[in-house]
Amino acid sequence: MNFFGKSLFGKTVFAKIMNREIGNTLGNPLGEGSGAFRARKATLAAMTGGKGFRTPAKQPRVYSDGLTRGQRKRMRRDICIVKEARRQKEACEKMSERSAIPFDALKFQFGCLAR
Repeated sequence: MNFFGKSLFGKTVFAKIMNREIGNTLGNPLGEGSGAFRARKATLAAMTGGKGFRTPAKQPRVYSDGLTRGQRKRMRRDICIVKEARRQKEACEKMSERSAIPFDALKFQFGCLAR
């Protein structure tokens, strides 16, 4: 019996299939002992030298301006945040002028200014 047979969903169709003998060969109809499976396994092992497909992590690409992709993204995000804060401050100042409510009382309605 496997995990699906012991779970809360023991009466599902998938659990019933997994509990039968055929459930052990799903995805590999001939089973692990078949010649086709062994040939495929041997070919993959020969292609990778027996070490699998995992490759070591590479250093991030550095562009001509000396920045990586992540640094560029963070810089763009910071610029957008500053622009949005300026826009919200201007809108809050205009509201303050029109309504005669102090800026400090209105700034909590704006996300960037509430801090």
